[in-house]
Amino acid sequence: MIDAQIYSARSLLVVGAHAFDAEVIAGPLAAQAARRGVEVTFLHLTMGEQGHTALAPAAYAAQKRAEAARFAARLGIAWRDLGYPDAFLPDDDAVALKIADVIREVRPDTIVTHWHGSWHKDHRAAANATKTAVLYAALPTLERAHPAFSPSLLLFGENWEDDEGFAPAHLVDVSEGFETWREAIVEYELARGLSSFPYVDFYSALYRMRGCLNGTTYAQGFATTSHSFNAGGGMFAGARHRPSCGCGGDA
Repeated sequence: MIDAQIYSARSLLVVGAHAFDAEVIAGPLAAQAARRGVEVTFLHLTMGEQGHTALAPAAYAAQKRAEAARFAARLGIAWRDLGYPDAFLPDDDAVALKIADVIREVRPDTIVTHWHGSWHKDHRAAANATKTAVLYAALPTLERAHPAFSPSLLLFGENWEDDEGFAPAHLVDVSEGFETWREAIVEYELARGLSSFPYVDFYSALYRMRGCLNGTTYAQGFATTSHSFNAGGGMFAGARHRPSCGCGGDA
């Protein structure tokens, strides 16, 4: 279980393709973490401004910025956006470097982003860019405004649009954060019925189902990177004690 590692950490960063994505892949987790004193930041790569049936994109972007701010205020967390256009989020190094700059600035012990198995191109781009950003943020030879930093955990949250091949490696108890999330998510028109998809019903049931499997009231599921992520991080973390393997190397 990684609950203690997440909730005792100093900082948590959640990277979403659109405003509202971070809120569902890690909203209850963020609410519970914030209650326990963790500094939480949501990074919206786009505002998701193409998703309204009546408002022009610029007007909906303004509405979603206000919604994101009200949601964050209810949780007691910070948020920012990178201003990329919805539906046209690039999957390139420029995006990854901007995310890396945020990682170096807020120095999160845990990062959560999208799972790559998605039919939504922006979600795939966010997943890829965030993984690349973790590498760029850790490179000590890459000179940016802030010094290099490497998180301890990189997790991929559960989203109904990102279900291809998703298998949760961890179920994290979010029972303390669920009601705060449930009250805050309706700040978004998306949660109040703008879409035909019943977001609140789906995610409330999902978190409850994961809780049943976890032996808690509510839980969120997260996929992880391979073990090589932990091993590779050691290249930039300085010398660490390694037990002797009897193969002639240093102990």
